[in-house]
Amino acid sequence: MSESENIKSLIISTVQELWEDKDALEKFLGVVRRSPGFSGMADEFGRMTVRPANATFYGVTSKEFQA
Repeated sequence: MSESENIKSLIISTVQELWEDKDALEKFLGVVRRSPGFSGMADEFGRMTVRPANATFYGVTSKEFQA
């Protein structure tokens, strides 16, 4: 499993867990946006109006961080 896949899985899982706490979610996405490789992903999650699906829905094969 690539490091990038593991990080994507971690980001998606964290977004799911923070979904109800919008302040914490925005702070987390702000940190993710600082990374050039994941800023687009953070922007996408920031625009969502419903809780994101599991990482596998987005094509991420890593399940290391999924609950």
